Amino acid sequence: MSRPVSGSPQLDADGLVLGPWRAEDAAALLAIADDPASRAWSGSMRLLHTEDDARGWIRQRADDPDRVEWAVRDPAAGGIVARVHLHRFDRDSRNAEIGYVVHPGHRRRGVARRAVEAATAHGFEVLGLGRIALVHATGNPASCAVAAACGFAFEGVERAAIDHGDGVLHDVHRHARLPSDPTGAAAHLRAGDLPGAVLEPVEIAAGRLQLRPPSEAEADEALPMLQDPDIRQWNPGPEHLDLDAVRAWCRRGADWSDGPHATFSALDATTGRLLGSVSLHQLDVAQGAGEIGYRVAPWARGTGVATEAVAAVSRWAFGALGLLRIELAHAVVNPASCRVAVKTGYPLEGTLRQAYVYGDGLRYDEHLHARLDSDPAP
Repeated sequence: MSRPVSGSPQLDADGLVLGPWRAEDAAALLAIADDPASRAWSGSMRLLHTEDDARGWIRQRADDPDRVEWAVRDPAAGGIVARVHLHRFDRDSRNAEIGYVVHPGHRRRGVARRAVEAATAHGFEVLGLGRIALVHATGNPASCAVAAACGFAFEGVERAAIDHGDGVLHDVHRHARLPSDPTGAAAHLRAGDLPGAVLEPVEIAAGRLQLRPPSEAEADEALPMLQDPDIRQWNPGPEHLDLDAVRAWCRRGADWSDGPHATFSALDATTGRLLGSVSLHQLDVAQGAGEIGYRVAPWARGTGVATEAVAAVSRWAFGALGLLRIELAHAVVNPASCRVAVKTGYPLEGTLRQAYVYGDGLRYDEHLHARLDSDPAP
């Protein structure tokens, strides 16, 4: 096996060009890092908040003899669309590991597949590797699809194997590819079919909002929110609520393993006050689909909380979960939700007649909005 050296040779990757990072790439690198999915699944991306941070990151990797790090450029679109790297070299066993992060504006376009395939070929043909592993958190099903598309066979689940920089030891899926493996895609893996493939709770920093799974500690604020007449009408729940019932509601929202949902409390990032909640539900990662709903506490209405929270969770769902379509439905007589949907990039698709029974016991027509991962950002 050849020893990796400082610098990264230029590689062609089916319309993309892999090459070394440059100091002037700091802004582009920061754009990749400044995304919920990038920060969730890449520990080093969590540390980049300024262009000076990004320049330091570039210098550090250029000087690391045990890493081959590429910037992925798209000459047609212009600019950098991803990063990909080989690291964790074991020269005795001729093993290494591959990793990547794609710019949020260039996902679902085959960028990861083409970059990983080119870097893998370099590892086998030039560096003489005998095995390349691709490891990702079980809560990141999009990486399962990339691994399969690049011919990396699924080998199993490792429990509490990786800290992505969030202080949590995540279970991971381990995929690997050998030089003797056939080219082309491996058997596609559906997240629901894999052991340990459950959504892992995450936190999202969204400007003035902090989005995280509910906590029983916020029950005192959640109780008046859930008792608000507007919320009881448009988000119907139990008729009688007390603190014990609300604590149980928080526990259910925090346990993402008990069903196809991901529920976030929306908190003021400065004071920690509860401002609302957002939930992805009816999630089907195999089909790449889900629905989104939200509540805003009466003391936070009219401040843009719903728009900011729905937009942030939508970005995370498209990027980290690999969803292709998210639906947002609301009663036709609730125009405020229409405004939130349109502002967050969910166009109106039609009217569902007599679709849902709301808090007053009456069945209402609903507007159906939906957003695709390919839709332009609002």
